Amino acid sequence: MPIPQSKVFRVAGMQCQHCKKTVEDMVGKLSGVESVNVDLEAGTVEVKYNLEQVDTEAIEGAIAGAGYDVIKGD
Repeated sequence: MPIPQSKVFRVAGMQCQHCKKTVEDMVGKLSGVESVNVDLEAGTVEVKYNLEQVDTEAIEGAIAGAGYDVIKGD
């Protein structure tokens, strides 16, 4: 059984509960995503996922598809 991966993405532009729900819904639809936790104050999205089913590029794409920018460079 694969070990779940966890990654925190820094995301710009999330300000309200609607933002939170939109990102959680978009990322949560990806096959292999086990959980999504948006922290509006910190501007982060923590995702637990199965690396055999989904990669970070797909997760970043879902965040972008929700209308938000992933901040690179950490």
